[in-house]
Amino acid sequence: MEKRALWRALCLIGLTVLLYACPAAGEAVTRCLLVGCDRFVTMRSTEPAGANNTETMAGLLADFLPGEAKITRQVNGPGTVAGFEKLTEETFRGADEADTALVYLSTHGVMRPKNGRTRMALLLSDGTEEEALAPEKLQEILDRIPGKKILILDACHSGAVIGNGEAGESLFTNGDYRILTSSRAEEDSWFWSAETDSFTGTGYFTATLENALRASDPEQIDPDGDGQISLAELAGRLREIYAVSTVCCQPEESREAMFRMPEDRKAGERLRGLSFGETGTDGESVVLPIRFRAEEPVRVTYQLVFSRGGRWDFEHAVRLPDREKSGLVRGMLSPGEKTRTIRLSMASLGEDGKALLQIISLRGEEQTPAVEAGRIIAPGAEEGNITSGQENQISE
Repeated sequence: MEKRALWRALCLIGLTVLLYACPAAGEAVTRCLLVGCDRFVTMRSTEPAGANNTETMAGLLADFLPGEAKITRQVNGPGTVAGFEKLTEETFRGADEADTALVYLSTHGVMRPKNGRTRMALLLSDGTEEEALAPEKLQEILDRIPGKKILILDACHSGAVIGNGEAGESLFTNGDYRILTSSRAEEDSWFWSAETDSFTGTGYFTATLENALRASDPEQIDPDGDGQISLAELAGRLREIYAVSTVCCQPEESREAMFRMPEDRKAGERLRGLSFGETGTDGESVVLPIRFRAEEPVRVTYQLVFSRGGRWDFEHAVRLPDREKSGLVRGMLSPGEKTRTIRLSMASLGEDGKALLQIISLRGEEQTPAVEAGRIIAPGAEEGNITSGQENQISE
């Protein structure tokens, strides 16, 4: 009898351990599909920006998604709509109404004539095969997935999928979707590349998304302090520090939790709590105050890109190191709170009357440039966006 009782006790303990070790039946899961295309048939290569974008997003989702996350990452492919449809079916197989499906696409967005109108499409390509994915077809594919959906697009003209811009059309409006895009329908979105010993590059939008989540102060990214980051909160923070094109989202005022605030956000070498003050004028000058915090020694430079003919003229951009100096190295900042003022003469703003300011940190032994944030400088304007790029820039 004692042996039988002992056996029952051991079985009960084992069952209890299994119940605690395994997710409860019906526990919500977020399945993620991240697609980055760099090699194209009809368009310029963006390598390695698309691949780096998906790697960045995979790290963000692993750290910031609430609950269980399953992440599928695909680089350079599929090159056809049918292939994307199959990949989507495989990724989200087993999803139910309690789950969330997240799709991230980093690729060229193109505007093409269709039925007498200019319509936007996303290019799917593996370098050998290439096909355009229309927003309507993307919605048709995603509508088959049960549960909530999150769609994040880092592509030119991506706001067209939610009607942001003259060439846009309101789609994904049934209430199941939360959508974040890097640009309006009429705007380009941009990648950058740096030809160092380890060739690097990423999308401005995706890089700023990472900075917003990892390096913002809590009150900047989670102003209501509930420990969750909604689409409205995230879009609001991005609009404060992303100036290359216009961030768009739908629903605009969504307060539903999208990401969580982990205790360790792994900010790394990034500048913390970066904020821009209000643009003002002082005589014949435009003045922009800046505040940020360096947690460790970091080299910082400022890039000014002036607008000419409605485009950012990166070819003639001006880079100036921060005024602080460590030894003989100008621009090397010591840890601590920093306040800076950017002052430009109105005459220097040129015919378009605006400039793009980018704050760039130089990271690692190779001093690889990384854009921390950007802001439009223009008299009487707090924000504004036009098409743009960077040195070695690659338009999506």
